[in-house]
Amino acid sequence: MRNYNPLVSVIIPAFNVEKYIEETISSVLNQSYTNYEIIVVDDSSTDKTLEIIGKISKKDSRVKLFKIEHSGRPAVPRNFGISKAQGELIAFLDSDDLWAKEKLSAQIGFLEINPDLIFVYSMSVTFGKVNLFSPHYEVLPLLHKTARNYADLISKGNSITCSSVLIKKKYLEEVNGFDEDAELKAVEDYDLWLRLSKLGSFGFIPRIHTYYRVHSTQSSSDWEMKQKRLEYLASKRKIPLKGYRFFRNKGILVCLLRNLYHYFTFLFIKILSVIS
Repeated sequence: MRNYNPLVSVIIPAFNVEKYIEETISSVLNQSYTNYEIIVVDDSSTDKTLEIIGKISKKDSRVKLFKIEHSGRPAVPRNFGISKAQGELIAFLDSDDLWAKEKLSAQIGFLEINPDLIFVYSMSVTFGKVNLFSPHYEVLPLLHKTARNYADLISKGNSITCSSVLIKKKYLEEVNGFDEDAELKAVEDYDLWLRLSKLGSFGFIPRIHTYYRVHSTQSSSDWEMKQKRLEYLASKRKIPLKGYRFFRNKGILVCLLRNLYHYFTFLFIKILSVIS
C-alpha cells in the first residue's frame, strides 16, 4: 500500500485551444491518482477556451482558472502556474496533449522509492495529424536516447517531453522556473532540464504515459526555428549542445525507416507494459 500521497499541481498553459482543452483536462480528471489540483493559465485566449474551462471548473473545484495578459510564450503562464501551485509536486501538461490514466500514479510510485531524484519522466508518442509516413511521427525518448543527468543531456540532446514530467516544486523554485527569454521559445524546457540537472539526477519510466498531439498551429513543429533557438541556448549558457538531425527531411525512404524504428519501439514498450 502506498504511503506517499502528495498533492500534485498540474499546470496547463492555454491559448486558443477550444478544440482540445476539454479532452486534455479530462485526461487529468480520469487519472487513477486523485490527489491533485489543475491550474489552467489562460494566455488571453480570443476563442471559447475560457468559456469551456469555466464550465469545467464549476463542476470540479480541483480545476482552477487564471487569466493573464497575453505573452505568446508558454514559459510565462507555466511560471505563473508554479507561483499559484499548492502541491509538493508539479506536472506540466500542454493544452493539446493527453495523459494515460496511470501516468501520475506510476510516477509518484517511482518517486516514492527513489526520493533523491529531482524529477521523473516517461515516454510520449505523437497522435493527431500524423501517421507512419509523417515526418512528425515519433516516440520520445528512444531507449538509447534516455537522459538521466547533465552529461546525458549534453551528449544525447533533449528527448524529454514537457508534458511527461513530474517534478518536485522546491527544485523548480531553486532554479527560478522557466527562463522567459523570448528567444528560448520552443527550447525553454530543454534549458530548464539542463539547469535542474545541476542539482541532481532524474528518473525515467519506460512506459508511454503521454500523447503528444500534432496539429498545424504548433510553433514547436518548426524544426528550423528550433535549431536556431537551440544555437541561441548553447550560446547563452556557454555549453556545447548537439544540433537536431533532420532525418525527417531526407526523403520518403529515410523518413519511413526512421518512423519504423519509432513504431517498433512503441510496440516493444506496449508489449512490455502488458507482460510486466
